[in-house]
Amino acid sequence: MRGPSGMLRLLIVYLINVVESAGFLLRGAAVRCAVCGMDFGLSHHCSGIAPLLTAEETAHPPTAFSPGYYLLLAFNIARWDDVAIRRASRDPNAIYYGAALWAFAAMIVLIGIALPRALAAIHFGGPAMIFGVIIGLSFGLAAMALLTFIQLGLCHLIAKWFFDGSGSYLGVMRPLLLGWFVNCLVLIPAAGTLAAAIAWTAVLMMVFEEVEGISRLQAFGISAGINVCFFLVQLMLAPVTRHL
Repeated sequence: MRGPSGMLRLLIVYLINVVESAGFLLRGAAVRCAVCGMDFGLSHHCSGIAPLLTAEETAHPPTAFSPGYYLLLAFNIARWDDVAIRRASRDPNAIYYGAALWAFAAMIVLIGIALPRALAAIHFGGPAMIFGVIIGLSFGLAAMALLTFIQLGLCHLIAKWFFDGSGSYLGVMRPLLLGWFVNCLVLIPAAGTLAAAIAWTAVLMMVFEEVEGISRLQAFGISAGINVCFFLVQLMLAPVTRHL
């Protein structure tokens, strides 16, 4: 019988396959060139030369347990380091470290924002209160994970459909999960929401520019547009969730 971690891994793989399949079908069954690494249709003309990579980009990621390496990689992604973004996008292990860092950062956000509201809404104490808080935080974390999958999936599909993006969903997810911690800026009093929105939009823009191979203006349009849409959805849901 599979444990919770096994079921979570299957769910992640399934959601990734769904997004990739949608992009594959709607773009006319495009395939990827084995030489240049670009997605193409019948009109693709490959030069036969693989894109040049720097020595830093081609460096092999650590094979042992290396949280320090990936924390530094996440910090460099947050400061818009294009080399760090490309290295993370090609590193299969980055998805696991990114998921762990995302879960930790998301829990910090939930504890800072949702926990005080939850405690104020609970009118009983003792073990029942602790159980209720744990259930509430677990539900909130699952909801944030779903929203993150939808947000990044929409950005990826828009880049594919409208701007001929050449990246993969996994290639986008790896650096973005590592860099998601910039959303913790929302905990800053007064200016936190604006700071987090600006930082996350910038990280999205840089990742989509580097991984999808689209222009910075196109990447900014996708990032800012999706962020605004999600912000409006959260505002509309706020009156409902306030009473949960």
